[in-house]
Order: sequence, then structure tokens, then C-alpha cells
Amino acid sequence: MQAGPADGARGPVPRLVTEVALRARAPAKVNLVLRVGPRRPDGYHELATLMVPLDLADEVVVRATPGRKGEVRCSVPGRPELDGASNLAARAAEAFRRRFGVADRVDLTVEKRVPVTAGLGGGSSDAAAVLRALARIYRVRDRAGLLAAGLEVGSDVPFFLGPGAAWARGRGEELARAAVPPLHLVLLYPRDPRLAIRAGDAYRWLEEVRGNMAERVAAPRTDRAGFTHGKAQNDLQGPCFQRHPELQALADRLVGQGAKVAIMSGSGPSVFGVFRDRSAAQRAAARTREAGARDVEVHVVRTLQRHPGVSRWKSPRSASSRSTKRSSRRT
Repeated sequence: MQAGPADGARGPVPRLVTEVALRARAPAKVNLVLRVGPRRPDGYHELATLMVPLDLADEVVVRATPGRKGEVRCSVPGRPELDGASNLAARAAEAFRRRFGVADRVDLTVEKRVPVTAGLGGGSSDAAAVLRALARIYRVRDRAGLLAAGLEVGSDVPFFLGPGAAWARGRGEELARAAVPPLHLVLLYPRDPRLAIRAGDAYRWLEEVRGNMAERVAAPRTDRAGFTHGKAQNDLQGPCFQRHPELQALADRLVGQGAKVAIMSGSGPSVFGVFRDRSAAQRAAARTREAGARDVEVHVVRTLQRHPGVSRWKSPRSASSRSTKRSSRRT
């Protein structure tokens, strides 16, 4: 018998009678604005951040199989170190199962394209993609329950469950739609593990800079007016650039190649520049690659107005079969 829903869930979910497989694109994000306020009683900082999804995305396949109890399996082809229960996608599936009383087996396959531990929200986006797919499979319309499950996994997950570009407050759970025009960005991700920054370290460094003034910092406000590049700001950037001047050099390089502004995304270490149009962004990316920046991953990306949806998964084999049938027809 299917397990009952956790406290707060709205009734039992439908019982599966056959395996269902869905796919979802899990977009990266950048923080166009990140203002950090005082530390909250729960240990998190009060935030006001403007986030926007990108066309750089992972792909997540979610399979739910009836009658096989108590197991979530997660694999990341080519990245075995990301397999297993500690992956945020797997943790999201477990949170969903607990909250909505699902006992079916869930298998996850994550095709990674978004750099890991980069300040781009890749893991949180994967988690949200899993929640959106499972909500579709089990016909869950309890948005508050999904947001609560997402917050169990990470502060950025509610954003990826939202409609698209948004201001986020609190831990990230208070969302308000934002007006962001289409933007063309060059994204630089340094692969050198010495430049990796844990989010906890970035916030601690900011508190050290603020010193005794930290307790007087006011809660930041959101700006509901439309975004312009002059409003780009990241409170975590200064302390991170001070400890890793190589990141400052990457931002300066983007400005030197024509970016209107260049800042760090989230807690880094990725930095991005906002360019006039796609052609300007492509030229800057080409010059960066020609400069021999071998330890830097370069992406030309654009912002999205909305998060991608969920669709039926079709195996590559079936697609190949259809293609073969088409090619065998007489012309």
C-alpha cells in the first residue's frame, strides 16, 4: 500500500499503474543583484537578490516505477563523483516522497552541462526539475508543499520552481516577478580547484569585512523597477575578489572586451559580463579563447523569460528508429 502523505500534504497522490518517464531542462542562473543583510536567527542571511535563468541547462530524466518500494537512484553519466544520495536531485526526490507519501522507486539521470560549485545554481536547478517532474507524474498541485520540499534541499530551489526572472527575499523563498530585458552574457568559469569558493566561506568573509558593523546592516530591499546594467551588484564579490584576485582579473578582462558591466554570480567563482548583443558577446568569447585561457570555461549565454517546462521522455533509440524509418522511405 502506498505510504501516507507527510504532515501538511494535501491528501494522497494518485497510484501509478505503469512506469512514467519525464524529462526537464534545468537551467543555470546568474544573480544580477545580490544584496546581503544581517544574519537571521536560523543562521541564514537576509537576502534581496535578482535572479534570472539562462539557456545553459542540464537535462534531467525522472522515472517513477510502481511497486518497487523505498529507493531513489541517481546517476550522472561521466561524473561518477556526483552519483548517489548526496546529489541535490536525489535529495529533492526523497523530500517529495516524504512530503507526499510516495513509495514508488524513482530513478534519476542528470546530464550535466552547467559547471558544478560555480555560483550558477546547477544543483538547485536539477533539484527543482525533479520536483516539477514528480509533481506532474503524481498530479500534485500543492505549490506550498513543493516550495517547502525545495527549501529542504537548498535556498535557490524555490526560484527554479517559480515562473522565471524574479526578486527573491528572505532565504530565497519570497519571490516576486521581475522585469528583465533579454540579455546576452559571456560566462567565465575558472576550473582551477584553488579558486573554488564554498558559499559559507563567502558569507563569512563578508562578515569579516563588515566587522562590528555587521549587526547594524539593514535588511536589503528589492527594486521593482526594470533592470539596467548600472544596477548590477554583488555584496559577496569584494571579499571574494580580495582573496582571489584572479577572479577580479577575469571580470576586468570582460570589461576590456566591451562588457557594459562584469560581476560575480552568487558566491562564485563564475563571473559574467553583460554585452550589447549576441555578436558582441561571441566576439568577446572568441578573444578570451584565443588568449589561451585554458583553465577557464567560456560560455555565450542569453537570459530566459521563463523556466523550461516538463515533457515526456523519449529514448534516443526510439528517435533513432524513427529517423531510420524516414530515411528508408522513397523520395
